[in-house]
Amino acid sequence: MQLHPEYNKIQYKTPSRSSSRTMRLECAHPFLSNFFLPTVTDPPYIFLPFFLTLLFLSCNQLPASTSRFYLPPFLPRKGKVVGELPTTSLTVPIARYVKMDIFTPAVQMGLPLTRIISRMTLLQILASAVGEDVIFNKSHVVGFEDHGHKVTVMLENGKQYEGDLLVGADGIRSKVRQSLFGPQEAVYSGYTCYTGIADFVPLDIESVGFRVLLGHKQYFVSSDVVAGKMQWYAFHKEPPGGVDSPHGKKERLLKIFEGWCDYVIDLIIASDEDAILRRDIYDLTPTCTWGRGHVTLLGDSVHAMQPNMSQGGCMAIEDSYQLAEELDKAWRQSVESGTPIDVVSSLRSYERNRRLRVAIIHAMARMAAFAASYYTSYLDVGLGPLLFLKKFRIPNPATVGCRFLVDLAMRLIISWVLAGGSLKFEGRSPCCRLSEKANDQFLRWLEDDDALEQSINGDWFLLPFGNEAAVSEPIHLSRDENRDCIIGSEKQENSPGTYLITLCSPQVSNVHACISYKDGAFFLTDLQSKYGTYIINNEGRRYRIRPNSSARFRPSNIIEFGSDKKATFRVKVMRSPPKPAEKEEN
Repeated sequence: MQLHPEYNKIQYKTPSRSSSRTMRLECAHPFLSNFFLPTVTDPPYIFLPFFLTLLFLSCNQLPASTSRFYLPPFLPRKGKVVGELPTTSLTVPIARYVKMDIFTPAVQMGLPLTRIISRMTLLQILASAVGEDVIFNKSHVVGFEDHGHKVTVMLENGKQYEGDLLVGADGIRSKVRQSLFGPQEAVYSGYTCYTGIADFVPLDIESVGFRVLLGHKQYFVSSDVVAGKMQWYAFHKEPPGGVDSPHGKKERLLKIFEGWCDYVIDLIIASDEDAILRRDIYDLTPTCTWGRGHVTLLGDSVHAMQPNMSQGGCMAIEDSYQLAEELDKAWRQSVESGTPIDVVSSLRSYERNRRLRVAIIHAMARMAAFAASYYTSYLDVGLGPLLFLKKFRIPNPATVGCRFLVDLAMRLIISWVLAGGSLKFEGRSPCCRLSEKANDQFLRWLEDDDALEQSINGDWFLLPFGNEAAVSEPIHLSRDENRDCIIGSEKQENSPGTYLITLCSPQVSNVHACISYKDGAFFLTDLQSKYGTYIINNEGRRYRIRPNSSARFRPSNIIEFGSDKKATFRVKVMRSPPKPAEKEEN
């Protein structure tokens, strides 16, 4: 990096990125101003509130026009939706764990509402801004020499460059760091990560743009990256160094997440095999020394962190900003005093101002990963002689305490992260315009879970479910409040205000049940059937509907007409009708 004393500008040549890592600076939600996605080996997730919840727990949605965070205890068979950000893509909005307002702190601090941007687009913008003539690819740094007033950097191809300072931003396996302090082993997080981008538009894309689904020793995160694409990350706890068979990544993912909610399975299926990448997740143990002389480190090269806080790339950007501020201050002092620029003092000041904040967020990311490893939604893991309690599906008692702590502390934590660790607003120009303030619909989604579910834009179907099902045709449910669906075993003429679905199954009565639509929700009524009507909810609880009584059902619920499982259906919301022969397996 060469400083020009004539004017406040920095020209630079990028050092080696020997680890083939570039910075991923996407934001998964339009109202998380400061939350950019991490570097390539730190998959992006903007689920700060979710993982801070894990931090408090020790074991257990924001719209493109909304800004709160939801930690719903929604169950995907084996997993559980833990966080969703209403832009839209929520499959089964059951009772949410907690809602956090991230929009308001951004507005109060005059921060911009961050929009989604792909990594390649951002890199093109940055390259255009600095000039592509000063960017050299395939230029791996192998060493440097600090002369006391200048620094010479040596590249793998034998070329050398001289500058006033050297900034090692060459990733978790930094050659600059190694030359400064010797070898430092990266620490394996315990998780491998599959990631991909799919041509997939969720049904609730207008209200939910980011979601987190959590299971025991595995979790799944997805984010809308616009243009009809979703980016997703699937974490699984296992030893490092695993290798998949050729064209076997998708197959393995479907096995790992077998039984999870439709959203996860559909997203994996929609991804091309060749577009799925796998990498083990590593971080670096924090250090108090970031540089020496005219050399300093930045980003992953000194504080690579796990992606759980979605702050790896954010911290690198903040590092860059702080470094530029310090160099600018030194340049101004040099102009005023007529003395040379004090590069060394600027670098040490930059390091002092960044160490504490980075260390705190690094620790949070590690603790979140630790908590995720021991997450269970119910008391069913590690019970030993008390394993019989599993059948009672007792919620993890830590959830109550966690909710209390989140309600108390989350807003302060969010504000601290959004504000870059400082609540000083001098010189910060307001960026949130009145037109970007939350609208009434957003506020309704935040207060009313049912309203958020009703934002799903698709048709409701009952799909034949299970190996024992004798019925093969899906049932389309009408949203006409004046037209009920009658389920029965005998063919009859449709009477005014009804339409009949005939199921040829031994335990389906002549007139078995009625499905009605009212106030944006579907209800199932048992019409005094002989063998009963049952619902299995998203927490796996099976219950019988009392005769002549109604019960609401939701996406992914299982409905049984009779107890022999011959007429069993799974509720699914889809954009287009399923194939006639489509049948879901257990």
